[in-house]
Amino acid sequence: MDIADIGRNHLADALSGQMAHATVDEWLTEDGQKVEIYWRPLTGVEQKKIDSFSSNVGKICATVKYRARDEKGRLVFADLPVESLENDFDFQVLQALAFMMVAGMGHDAVDKIGEFEKE
Repeated sequence: MDIADIGRNHLADALSGQMAHATVDEWLTEDGQKVEIYWRPLTGVEQKKIDSFSSNVGKICATVKYRARDEKGRLVFADLPVESLENDFDFQVLQALAFMMVAGMGHDAVDKIGEFEKE
């Protein structure tokens, strides 16, 4: 297998594997449960969509729009324009989500950091 195939297989495996996720403490369901947001690895196609926004705020909101998924892998903001995310949501929450997505810091990464700190 050549290196290009290895790279393609890596992405295919990552996209079909377990999604990273984070709990959004500020967002509660009707029954009081904290919302879980999931995401998969970033593809170049998604990055091009994100980069099409000129401002940092737009790019952060687009990151959440194009990456945030539910537990079944469905994009949760697919029908919402980025402008709605910019105007109708707490930007600090979106910014934190985008940071975790970009940094690859789902619950698993946070758990690993905690384990490292204990040693």
